[in-house]
Amino acid sequence: MTLLQPGEKRRLSDFTPDTRLRVQVTHDLSGADVSVFGLDRERQLRDDQYFQFYNNLQSPAQEVRLRLDGTRATFDVDLGALPPTIERLMFVISHDQSPVSRLGELRLSLQDTSGTERAAVELRGAAFAAERALMLAELYRHSGEWRLGSVAQGFQGGLDALLTYFGGQVAESPAATPPAPPVPTPVPPPPAPVPPADVSTSGPMGASVADFLRISAEQDRPGEVFELESSKMLEVKVNGRVWSKLGAMVAYKGRLDFQRASTLGDLARGLRGGVGGLLGAAMRVGSGEMGPLVSIQGQGVCYLADQGKEVAIIRLQGDTLNVSGNDLLAFEDSVTHEITMQRSVAGMISGGLFSVRMSGHGLIAILSHGKPLTLRVTPQEPVFTDPNATIAWSEHLRPDLRVAQDLRSMFGRGGGETLQMAFQGSGFVIVQPYEESPAMSNLPSH
Repeated sequence: MTLLQPGEKRRLSDFTPDTRLRVQVTHDLSGADVSVFGLDRERQLRDDQYFQFYNNLQSPAQEVRLRLDGTRATFDVDLGALPPTIERLMFVISHDQSPVSRLGELRLSLQDTSGTERAAVELRGAAFAAERALMLAELYRHSGEWRLGSVAQGFQGGLDALLTYFGGQVAESPAATPPAPPVPTPVPPPPAPVPPADVSTSGPMGASVADFLRISAEQDRPGEVFELESSKMLEVKVNGRVWSKLGAMVAYKGRLDFQRASTLGDLARGLRGGVGGLLGAAMRVGSGEMGPLVSIQGQGVCYLADQGKEVAIIRLQGDTLNVSGNDLLAFEDSVTHEITMQRSVAGMISGGLFSVRMSGHGLIAILSHGKPLTLRVTPQEPVFTDPNATIAWSEHLRPDLRVAQDLRSMFGRGGGETLQMAFQGSGFVIVQPYEESPAMSNLPSH
């Protein structure tokens, strides 16, 4: 049995070859309703006969049948019998008055025809706030096959608002005001005052920077340019051009052309030429003349990963985010990027070699070893970080690189002069529980 993490997607054939299966939801929230939406390619409910809930227990040809027993809901599903217009089945739980945060535990179980459990999604109410509806998981068609995805995405307006969002009509109020978009929810629950980020639950639609700060994780939704195959593998649908980290491609299919923008070799050659040569190479990076990036052009699908790191997807909506060059996996061509250097040669040699200033509109994918921590920076309380553990920081922060001999045993691996990144002002900085190898540790000395 496989326990899916929020945002994780797997081929249904990984669990069972049969398209006849059972989905069972058990919970401990009295009065909650469990239902399923049969949606089309645009994620719309075109036929309300494919909305199975307490008042409509089966679809027209009994492709989906619902049985309710207190706090247990059982769906018998025949995916092969569904009409081609039904692209996905979205399983949800909702309550008329109570928020889903009052849930103790919830489990969605995928079972084969023999009743053997093959996969499951487990959620806790403490991971949510005022949402009265929760998208649990979905079965959906992708590239000619069915997949199972864990969604774990809250919705503030309850079942009526969710029904309206999917294009249906509420009988009691057909002209109801359209609801706000779904609110991504934290997994696990964030402790005050600073939520720990869990990039293993990132999502394909991405998030505003503000949402990423609140939850540090987005849930996956298929159909976008970026799609998580797992928490450590990014699928990129290329139709034109996207950009990726040098060396991140692990497989591809289709007609794609990979062009290296540049490598760090120029910096190595600059280093061999002395400090002056190094600064010259650094200036070329800072001016955008070079960078450790690859443009991927054409039509096809490629798969990106980097040393088993976790992948998170963020949607920029006119925002700006600074990302450590070592922790940027990919971004859409619509995103403006500028490669910048840190303020000192010592910083470059220590591992704070370059960062990428991302701005505009579009998806970016970032990397992290383990679960990172998002730290608030205020004028009254600056934050000091190890450059090798620093992933990203907000638009208006400008880190100063400082040497602190007295802290050599506290930061990094100790020994010698220890470099800090000092963040002052208002914003945030994201660090990971891991020190990257210094970016220039393997370069020859001058």
